[in-house]
Amino acid sequence: MKPLKSKKEIDEMRRRLYDRGTAKDQVVRQQLTDTKIDVSRNWGNPPLEAEEKPASESIPVAPTASVVETEESPKKRRYRSIILIGSLVVFVVVAVVSSLYIYMGGNQISSDNITVSIQGPQFIGGGETMSLQILVSNGNSVPIESATLILRYPDGTRSIGDSPRNLYEERIPIDGIIVGELQTVPVNVTIFGEENSEKKIEATIEYRVGGSSGMFYKEADPLAFKVSSSPLVLRVDNIQKVSSGQKIEVTLTAVSNASTPLTDIIVSASYPNGFNFESSTPEPVFGQSVWKIDELRPEDKQTIKLVGIINGLTDEEFRINFTAGPPDSSNPYLVGAKLAEGKADFLVERPFIDIAVSIDGDMDREVIVDEGKDSIVNLEITNTLDETVYDMTVEVVPEGNALAENSIRGSQGFYDSNTGTVRWEVSNNSNFDRVLPGDSRRLGFTVSPGPTRTTASYDLVVNVYARRVAETSAQETLIGSVRAEVKYSASVALGSQVGIDSGPHPPEVGKVTTYNLVVVAEAGANDITSGRVDMSLPLYVEWLNEYDSDGTIVYNAVSKQIQWEMGDIESGKRKEFVFKIAIQPSVSQFKLTPVLLNSQTMRANDRFTGALLQDLSPAVTTELSLEMGYQRGNGGVIR
Repeated sequence: MKPLKSKKEIDEMRRRLYDRGTAKDQVVRQQLTDTKIDVSRNWGNPPLEAEEKPASESIPVAPTASVVETEESPKKRRYRSIILIGSLVVFVVVAVVSSLYIYMGGNQISSDNITVSIQGPQFIGGGETMSLQILVSNGNSVPIESATLILRYPDGTRSIGDSPRNLYEERIPIDGIIVGELQTVPVNVTIFGEENSEKKIEATIEYRVGGSSGMFYKEADPLAFKVSSSPLVLRVDNIQKVSSGQKIEVTLTAVSNASTPLTDIIVSASYPNGFNFESSTPEPVFGQSVWKIDELRPEDKQTIKLVGIINGLTDEEFRINFTAGPPDSSNPYLVGAKLAEGKADFLVERPFIDIAVSIDGDMDREVIVDEGKDSIVNLEITNTLDETVYDMTVEVVPEGNALAENSIRGSQGFYDSNTGTVRWEVSNNSNFDRVLPGDSRRLGFTVSPGPTRTTASYDLVVNVYARRVAETSAQETLIGSVRAEVKYSASVALGSQVGIDSGPHPPEVGKVTTYNLVVVAEAGANDITSGRVDMSLPLYVEWLNEYDSDGTIVYNAVSKQIQWEMGDIESGKRKEFVFKIAIQPSVSQFKLTPVLLNSQTMRANDRFTGALLQDLSPAVTTELSLEMGYQRGNGGVIR
């Protein structure tokens, strides 16, 4: 088509394009067919030159190219399939070979190629040194680096040396292990434990490999062993059935099984709730539950006697646990490693005998009595069984610093000064031979304190023995026990005195006389705390605000009340309060003896018993003491 070169030609073309009357060219549609045409690969005629081909012959070229493409397409698709199938086969073969290589142990780095084992004895005596050999081998194709051997020990393991310490976990650095190398790590420790106790030691190797920052671990099979013997044995002897409130005694015996002397052995007790420690022989070195054995030679033994009181409900069980061994390096009063253990078991039974104790009519287990006063003790013993008991014996064991040899006086009771006990038996009480179910027996005695002393007190332990027909083998079985304590409360003494300071005496109407007043507070046998004295001045007496005191003084000018707080006073000591007052008698007081200080009241607490102590001192008048040389009646007002 000739290109358009002028606007006229363009307009003419636009007119023909949009003219509705223009006839359309006939379009010839070609139908496609599925008929196969055999086209030769060689046309047999030389191809025309491009410039000699007529324009009308260019149309058949397209079917010829289409036919050629149709012939070559299947070849190309077969080649691609062969490549895809070959790739899949290669991938499967490589995956299978790699899996088999890893599964069969062909991997160069694996914890399975690291071997860790512990070699040591299976039996060892307590307190003996255990020699261990830890073997570590590297079966990998590369060396391992930064290896650390971690050992975990059982309780009772200690290090060896001048300052042994408890061992729980130990980390031992190991140099790098090359390919195929076997390293042996020797370890020596001391094992403590009870006889026939089973223990085990565990080992783990921690390592890295070159070119990796990851940490790998391999554990060894634990070394199990048994403590065949203990160098120390604890034997515990105690009664197993007790009554609530009964005093019990536990005998603990430490026996040496060692071939060499044992030194610095700590024995520790763990008490249950309901057990009250009373005393022990020897005394504890710390608190109430730690004892020390300085040295125990081979086959030697040492005994510890422990006394306490069990308080509990019927059928309640108690246990005291004992542990013995060398002291802990960080605390000398703790058992660092157990050499031996023991236990004392108790069962609280319903008491066969009910014992009621009253002291001066007070049924409490702790009674406070005034200093120096005699105490009347009454016992009522009742058979609580459904059967008769025979040959009853009552034993009273008094103890305390307030008692003398003849402090206990009782009818039909025998005081044995050799044992310090008072006994009532069938021989001196015929009604003790048989006590029917529900029957009671009553006893009474008097306790007189000895010389007054600080923190005076005494204990009464009442034990009852009897025999039952059903238990003929128990000729003297402890079936009842009770304890009572008496504390003597100290007294306080309050006194006051007056002396002339200036002015006429006897006092004279209209003239001023000043006096010095002294108030004294004294503690008795025990220390006192929170001491205080309250007093007041009469209306006509003037407070001069001149005083000297052991304590604090508070004066109320409106009520004329004086409060003296002296605080604590030691046993047998005293404190004073000295102050001045003035009086100018009136005519209405002529021939009378005026009061200078009203009565004084003292209150304090006994440090030992906690009891409230009180004392009262009478009013102070102008009457001066005869001991100062004055005549009787010297305080009357004159004119």
